[in-house]
Amino acid sequence: MDWLEGHFLEVGGFPRPYWAGVYADVKQYHVDANQFELWCDIARSWLNRLVSSLPSTYTLHESGMFMLVTSAPKNYVTDFQARIERTFNQITGTLQGIAADDGLGKYAIILFDDIELFYAYRSYFYGNKEVCEIDSGGYIDRGYRHFVFLRQELSYMHKMIAHEMTHALLCHLSIPAWLNEGMAVNTKDLIARSTPPVMDNEMRARHRLYWGAEGIQAFWSGGSFYRSGEGQELSYHLAQLAVHSLSQDYNAFVQFANKAHHTDGGETAIKEVYRDNLGNLIAQYLGEGDWAPKPRSWSDIYTGKTTGTDFAKRRG
Repeated sequence: MDWLEGHFLEVGGFPRPYWAGVYADVKQYHVDANQFELWCDIARSWLNRLVSSLPSTYTLHESGMFMLVTSAPKNYVTDFQARIERTFNQITGTLQGIAADDGLGKYAIILFDDIELFYAYRSYFYGNKEVCEIDSGGYIDRGYRHFVFLRQELSYMHKMIAHEMTHALLCHLSIPAWLNEGMAVNTKDLIARSTPPVMDNEMRARHRLYWGAEGIQAFWSGGSFYRSGEGQELSYHLAQLAVHSLSQDYNAFVQFANKAHHTDGGETAIKEVYRDNLGNLIAQYLGEGDWAPKPRSWSDIYTGKTTGTDFAKRRG
């Protein structure tokens, strides 16, 4: 892999491959190679460099579909690997016809023990520490798309992985954030055997008060998922309910998920597939109101994907 040497830079103490250049070289010079094996070799080269830049307790482990960088003890690694392999199969089985793997190498997971190292690594993709601090890890869809977490107790990690892995397996779709997050949360809850969400009178009153006349536009554009506090809580709750409703007819839901586009919140797709509209989808939970998406009023559109400083298809 000598040709990779020129694509590595050190930024903030970490090896940062220039993934756009790597992808361009693969497309030009290595198109006839087995792409899965080639990208596995590329990922190994990168992750071994990363391990060398971290404290000596960190090592690289491999399983069927994953490469894992961690300083965790052997028993934790063994259990964690079994859980992520099982979760991968559960998600692809649950979301048949929707979730997909692109076949370009194994998935990479980095588990940090040190919170400052975690912040330093992720800030490269998010631009500032404040944004990075909003959670304890997630899926990064830039460069060789990978997962980065603060290592925690295994059962909690399992839930986070299920949620974020669903995002990874939906990255080929141009779906709106509410659909992306709704599928991720519902799939995580199914795998974790959590209680399904409900809309009682108290929650309905909270939703109606919060979304108001035009507030619902932030839900359809995706912006409300990035708010702190109640806005984010209610966004996830409403997305769960909406996805639960649509997926009762799973064959129709598969069509919808493959057609829905973030530019209109999925309005065109729901009309084509369900012969209905998004306003009615929300009205069944919040009651009468002007709940329809109005894309012309959106200043920004969020898809549930990260922003970053480098792009190269996935994992390329």
